[in-house]
Amino acid sequence: MEEDGQIFVRKSSRKPQPKKFNQDEITNLDIFSSASEEEVDSLELLQQLADSSNDDEFDFEQAAAEADDPEEEVFSSESAASDGSDVATPVEDYEDAASYASEDEARAREDGDIIPGRQSKGYDYVYAKRKKPEAGTHTRGVPESASSSKGSRPEFLYSLFGNATKDLVHLARSMDQWGNDLALPRRPNESGRKGIRHHFSHDADKRRFEATVGWDWYYKYGGRQEFAEVQRTHTLTSEEGMLYVPQPSHTQQTVFMGPYGRQSRFDIPTFQSLCLDEPWRNAPPVNGVEEEIAEPPKPRKQKNGWLLNVGTGARSLEWAPNLSGDTQYLAVSTLQPKDREKIGQLKFSPAFTPQSFSSSIQLWSFSSSEKPFRETLLDSDNPPRPQLVVCTEWGDPRHLTWCPMPRDFREYDYEGGRIPVGLLACIWSDGHVRVLDIHLDRTDNTTFVKYTAAAFTAKPPSTLCTSVTWLSPTELAVGCANGYLAIWCIYPPPSSKPQPYPTPPIAPTSTSHPQPQSQSHSPHPVLYTPLQATYILSLCTAYPLAPRLLASSSASGHLRLTSLLHPQTDYVLSLRMRHAPSAIRFSEPSHAFLTADDNDSLKAWPLRRFFSPVNVARLPADGICLAAGDFHNSVLVGCADGSVCAVNPMRKMLYPKATAWRLPVFRHEWRRATAEEREKGEGGAGKVRITEGYKMKDANMAQGAKRGTGKAVEGVVVATVWEEEGHVRSVAWGRSVEVGGWVAVGMGSGLVRVEDLAI
Repeated sequence: MEEDGQIFVRKSSRKPQPKKFNQDEITNLDIFSSASEEEVDSLELLQQLADSSNDDEFDFEQAAAEADDPEEEVFSSESAASDGSDVATPVEDYEDAASYASEDEARAREDGDIIPGRQSKGYDYVYAKRKKPEAGTHTRGVPESASSSKGSRPEFLYSLFGNATKDLVHLARSMDQWGNDLALPRRPNESGRKGIRHHFSHDADKRRFEATVGWDWYYKYGGRQEFAEVQRTHTLTSEEGMLYVPQPSHTQQTVFMGPYGRQSRFDIPTFQSLCLDEPWRNAPPVNGVEEEIAEPPKPRKQKNGWLLNVGTGARSLEWAPNLSGDTQYLAVSTLQPKDREKIGQLKFSPAFTPQSFSSSIQLWSFSSSEKPFRETLLDSDNPPRPQLVVCTEWGDPRHLTWCPMPRDFREYDYEGGRIPVGLLACIWSDGHVRVLDIHLDRTDNTTFVKYTAAAFTAKPPSTLCTSVTWLSPTELAVGCANGYLAIWCIYPPPSSKPQPYPTPPIAPTSTSHPQPQSQSHSPHPVLYTPLQATYILSLCTAYPLAPRLLASSSASGHLRLTSLLHPQTDYVLSLRMRHAPSAIRFSEPSHAFLTADDNDSLKAWPLRRFFSPVNVARLPADGICLAAGDFHNSVLVGCADGSVCAVNPMRKMLYPKATAWRLPVFRHEWRRATAEEREKGEGGAGKVRITEGYKMKDANMAQGAKRGTGKAVEGVVVATVWEEEGHVRSVAWGRSVEVGGWVAVGMGSGLVRVEDLAI
């Protein structure tokens, strides 16, 4: 048809239009008018990053959605003819005729009528009107779908990070700082705009306030004196202290390490260590023959790390925070040696029954060597050693965590030649949660200290404490075996007068396991409320971004995000999973909690869309433990097959079509001793092989059809069960910005690997 001398050609709705690669993703975001100059610079950076990412990633789903749009569009001949001609091709004429025929179907769909299917390329298409929400239907206040292919790019960013200026500025800065990191964190450059640094939501003013005013209760208002009076300790000899350390059936662990095909055998005694560079520096020649090298090889970069033997399997470990000196400390709790003949003979479930026996927590010291421009490396010349062994009679230390809030140590912390480390909260198998005020003596020998009373002790009645996390320097959030949440204020201590506790929903029967009795001296929590339906496995807060948001997982398979301001009304539940995640960690740059699910995948649960998780990467096996960096966006996952993988979840969250990369850092393999080894007395601990040097892999979720839980053998879906000694049981990133790239990995064989992974 013609209009004012210009020719228009009606285009078919099924004709895909050319995709604009340089779409402006934040042009429609009305935020520049109220932003400061610094924020405008960050927002302009966000636009540049968005433009460059669109050049690389083509959204096929959005193109297909535009092609299936029932609304017909009219374009001028200048933009409609693909070859620059004003004459429509026969294919375009055929599509025009089809578009006319589709108008009646569009009207019928608007009226709610069902159109009989028509034959097209061998498929029947049936169109029906989508049902509208009924009146009074509950809405979450956010779009049900966060896919960028089903809406504009600004709406996608709004749904994940919010539409406030500070939220988008935070996103822009995080993308610039860590968006290009594929898996491992980078060391900071001279400008400080790349690599390891404090998170943007935790600026210098907040850190200074928390480190000074936040600890006035300890230094000015009697907290330090109160803890010193309540906490009771006395020093033991090395012979007496070793009675509290779990004793394995072996005195050393055999490890095979080194380059692939050239590995050597190393025997690491208990409480001793091995430098990670030694297996590579002294690797045997290939096939026993030295190769002739025409040119001398370039000096190889030394592997920076250590391999420790802590005796039995490492149950929980964590770095002490707020330490900026040349020494860092790692707290490790180990498993009790199992008597396999008595397994299955227990009368009651150990998870619900309090148990008290001798146990210990090891505190290892690591020396650091400073390099030019804020590079702090592990000192390969000074081997680590156990500085302190905390001896108790409170049972197995199941979960330990240091207070992560910033703290400036004062001069009187070092009185008497002692070294302050921090407040350590721990869950013991006797059902109590305790806080220890840890100090060290300046000595080169291992100190064994028995704690007969902790600085703070608490336990609710008729249940056990199962998990703990810090809300502030004075508040603890504790999960219980009955599904309840308890929050205690450690100072000033709350009233210990008898007060009625809320009654659990299901009272114990005479056939159930015996319930632990409450103690009269146990302080009452400031909040005690039902959180989950059953045993709480893990707790994690969104500190420092939103410290009053608490995520929890339970044995029922549900995740729950709760606001502690209104815990009974403000919460979100996830869909039930077959295997409940035992670990939850918060990634501040991604604004999401991270878990490993039963489909061998790493999932991100955004704060604003907790009901709709994002699959970040495919894992090689079931994820058992994970750690999110406090000063970068790299996530470390320990799996049941002994592999340790590094992932950056931000790239997959912001760009669902982007490639997800997974870096296998190393793999730990364990096997039982053979009959011949047992006869010779050499195989009490089995054998361990550690392989490394893997290349980065594509961790897209589509690979699940080729491997993983979807694999079937003779029509039966199978899953691999790995030996417990071969598991990776705990991982932890460094808790100080100077050592943010340090990582500790605890394994079921009793080995702990400490390495600097920053690149």
